[in-house]
Amino acid sequence: MKKENLTGIIAITSFATLVVLLFIINSQAEMVKALYVKLAMVNLTCMVVAMGIYLMDVYCKETNRTLKISVASLGALLAVLSFFICFDVISFLRSWNWLVSGGILFILLVQLQLLNWGKWNLNIVRFSTLFIILSDLFLIFFFIAKWRVAELGLWINLAAIISIVLTATSLYFLKRKPTNE
Repeated sequence: MKKENLTGIIAITSFATLVVLLFIINSQAEMVKALYVKLAMVNLTCMVVAMGIYLMDVYCKETNRTLKISVASLGALLAVLSFFICFDVISFLRSWNWLVSGGILFILLVQLQLLNWGKWNLNIVRFSTLFIILSDLFLIFFFIAKWRVAELGLWINLAAIISIVLTATSLYFLKRKPTNE
Protein backbone atom coordinates (compact mmCIF):
# COMPACT_ATOMS: atom_id res chain seq x y z
CA MET A 1 0.00 0.00 0.00
CA LYS A 2 1.32 3.43 -0.90
CA LYS A 3 2.13 5.97 1.79
CA GLU A 4 -0.40 8.41 0.27
CA ASN A 5 -3.17 5.83 0.59
CA LEU A 6 -2.24 5.06 4.19
CA THR A 7 -2.14 8.69 5.28
CA GLY A 8 -5.42 9.34 3.45
CA ILE A 9 -7.08 6.43 5.25
CA ILE A 10 -5.71 7.64 8.59
CA ALA A 11 -6.98 11.17 7.88
CA ILE A 12 -10.47 9.99 6.95
CA THR A 13 -10.63 7.60 9.90
CA SER A 14 -9.52 10.26 12.36
CA PHE A 15 -12.09 12.68 10.92
CA ALA A 16 -14.86 10.08 11.27
CA THR A 17 -13.90 9.22 14.85
CA LEU A 18 -13.69 12.93 15.68
CA VAL A 19 -17.24 13.41 14.40
CA VAL A 20 -18.41 10.47 16.51
CA LEU A 21 -16.62 11.82 19.60
CA LEU A 22 -18.11 15.27 19.06
CA PHE A 23 -21.56 13.75 18.73
CA ILE A 24 -21.06 11.87 22.01
CA ILE A 25 -19.76 15.01 23.73
CA ASN A 26 -22.69 17.06 22.43
CA SER A 27 -25.28 14.47 23.42
CA GLN A 28 -24.03 14.21 27.01
CA ALA A 29 -23.97 18.02 27.55
CA GLU A 30 -22.58 18.91 30.97
CA MET A 31 -22.44 15.27 32.09
CA VAL A 32 -19.77 14.44 29.50
CA LYS A 33 -16.84 12.35 30.65
CA ALA A 34 -13.47 14.06 30.47
CA LEU A 35 -12.08 11.05 28.62
CA TYR A 36 -14.18 11.89 25.55
CA VAL A 37 -12.95 15.48 25.49
CA LYS A 38 -9.34 14.35 25.86
CA LEU A 39 -9.73 11.79 23.08
CA ALA A 40 -11.32 14.44 20.85
CA MET A 41 -8.37 16.81 21.41
CA VAL A 42 -5.83 14.10 20.60
CA ASN A 43 -7.88 12.98 17.62
CA LEU A 44 -8.06 16.55 16.28
CA THR A 45 -4.27 16.81 16.40
CA CYS A 46 -3.85 13.44 14.69
CA MET A 47 -6.34 14.46 12.00
CA VAL A 48 -4.51 17.73 11.26
CA VAL A 49 -1.17 15.92 11.11
CA ALA A 50 -2.48 13.12 8.88
CA MET A 51 -4.15 15.57 6.51
CA GLY A 52 -1.01 17.71 6.33
CA ILE A 53 1.18 14.73 5.54
CA TYR A 54 -1.35 13.50 2.98
CA LEU A 55 -1.45 16.88 1.22
CA MET A 56 2.34 17.00 1.07
CA ASP A 57 2.58 13.45 -0.26
CA VAL A 58 -0.01 13.95 -2.98
CA TYR A 59 0.52 17.55 -4.11
CA CYS A 60 4.19 18.32 -3.37
CA LYS A 61 6.01 15.95 -5.68
CA GLU A 62 8.94 18.32 -6.27
CA THR A 63 9.63 18.87 -2.56
CA ASN A 64 12.89 17.54 -1.12
CA ARG A 65 12.49 14.20 0.66
CA THR A 66 14.37 15.34 3.77
CA LEU A 67 12.08 18.35 4.10
CA LYS A 68 9.01 16.13 3.84
CA ILE A 69 10.44 13.80 6.48
CA SER A 70 11.24 16.75 8.75
CA VAL A 71 7.70 18.13 8.53
CA ALA A 72 6.22 14.66 9.04
CA SER A 73 8.47 14.17 12.08
CA LEU A 74 7.24 17.45 13.52
CA GLY A 75 3.70 16.22 12.98
CA ALA A 76 4.42 12.91 14.71
CA LEU A 77 6.01 14.80 17.61
CA LEU A 78 2.89 16.97 17.86
CA ALA A 79 0.64 13.91 17.93
CA VAL A 80 2.64 12.32 20.75
CA LEU A 81 2.87 15.64 22.58
CA SER A 82 -0.90 16.13 22.31
CA PHE A 83 -1.45 12.72 23.89
CA PHE A 84 0.89 13.57 26.77
CA ILE A 85 -0.62 17.02 27.28
CA CYS A 86 -4.27 15.94 27.03
CA PHE A 87 -3.83 13.03 29.42
CA ASP A 88 -1.86 15.22 31.87
CA VAL A 89 1.48 13.42 31.62
CA ILE A 90 2.77 16.91 30.88
CA SER A 91 0.91 19.70 32.68
CA PHE A 92 -1.97 20.86 30.49
CA LEU A 93 -2.12 24.38 31.90
CA ARG A 94 1.57 25.00 31.32
CA SER A 95 1.93 23.48 27.87
CA TRP A 96 -1.32 23.80 25.89
CA ASN A 97 -0.04 26.98 24.28
CA TRP A 98 3.08 25.20 23.00
CA LEU A 99 0.90 22.51 21.46
CA VAL A 100 -1.27 25.08 19.67
CA SER A 101 1.83 27.00 18.51
CA GLY A 102 3.42 23.79 17.23
CA GLY A 103 0.20 22.95 15.38
CA ILE A 104 0.15 26.35 13.71
CA LEU A 105 3.83 25.94 12.79
CA PHE A 106 3.07 22.53 11.27
CA ILE A 107 0.18 24.01 9.27
CA LEU A 108 2.43 26.88 8.13
CA LEU A 109 5.07 24.43 6.89
CA VAL A 110 2.43 22.44 5.00
CA GLN A 111 1.07 25.65 3.47
CA LEU A 112 4.54 26.66 2.36
CA GLN A 113 5.11 23.25 0.79
CA LEU A 114 1.81 23.46 -1.08
CA LEU A 115 2.69 26.94 -2.35
CA ASN A 116 6.23 25.82 -3.26
CA TRP A 117 7.57 28.48 -0.87
CA GLY A 118 6.34 31.22 -3.21
CA LYS A 119 8.97 30.36 -5.85
CA TRP A 120 6.59 30.53 -8.75
CA ASN A 121 6.94 33.70 -10.81
CA LEU A 122 3.40 35.02 -10.22
CA ASN A 123 3.42 37.98 -7.84
CA ILE A 124 0.09 37.07 -6.22
CA VAL A 125 1.61 33.80 -5.00
CA ARG A 126 4.69 35.56 -3.62
CA PHE A 127 2.55 38.22 -1.96
CA SER A 128 0.24 35.59 -0.49
CA THR A 129 3.14 33.52 0.80
CA LEU A 130 4.60 36.53 2.59
CA PHE A 131 1.32 37.40 4.29
CA ILE A 132 0.63 33.76 5.17
CA ILE A 133 3.99 33.62 6.92
CA LEU A 134 3.34 36.90 8.74
CA SER A 135 -0.17 35.99 9.87
CA ASP A 136 0.82 32.50 11.04
CA LEU A 137 3.87 33.86 12.89
CA PHE A 138 1.60 36.36 14.65
CA LEU A 139 -0.63 33.49 15.77
CA ILE A 140 2.38 31.45 16.92
CA PHE A 141 3.78 34.32 18.97
CA PHE A 142 0.33 35.09 20.38
CA PHE A 143 -0.05 31.58 21.76
CA ILE A 144 3.53 31.31 22.99
CA ALA A 145 3.20 34.58 24.91
CA LYS A 146 -0.26 33.64 26.28
CA TRP A 147 -1.50 37.17 25.75
CA ARG A 148 -4.84 37.85 27.38
CA VAL A 149 -5.68 41.19 25.81
CA ALA A 150 -9.30 41.18 24.66
CA GLU A 151 -8.60 43.73 21.95
CA LEU A 152 -6.40 41.22 20.10
CA GLY A 153 -9.38 38.95 19.40
CA LEU A 154 -10.14 40.78 16.17
CA TRP A 155 -6.51 40.50 15.04
CA ILE A 156 -6.36 36.80 15.85
CA ASN A 157 -9.48 36.11 13.78
CA LEU A 158 -8.18 38.34 11.00
CA ALA A 159 -4.80 36.55 10.93
CA ALA A 160 -6.45 33.13 10.73
CA ILE A 161 -8.84 34.26 7.98
CA ILE A 162 -6.01 35.89 6.01
CA SER A 163 -3.96 32.71 6.21
CA ILE A 164 -6.83 30.54 4.98
CA VAL A 165 -8.04 32.87 2.23
CA LEU A 166 -4.58 33.61 0.86
CA THR A 167 -3.69 29.91 0.83
CA ALA A 168 -6.85 29.09 -1.11
CA THR A 169 -6.29 32.00 -3.50
CA SER A 170 -2.67 31.04 -4.15
CA LEU A 171 -3.59 27.40 -4.72
CA TYR A 172 -6.18 28.54 -7.25
CA PHE A 173 -3.57 30.54 -9.15
CA LEU A 174 -1.04 27.70 -8.94
CA LYS A 175 -3.65 25.34 -10.34
CA ARG A 176 -4.08 27.65 -13.33
CA LYS A 177 -0.32 27.71 -13.95
CA PRO A 178 0.42 27.80 -17.68
CA THR A 179 1.97 24.67 -19.11
CA ASN A 180 4.38 26.42 -21.50
CA GLU A 181 6.95 27.61 -18.93
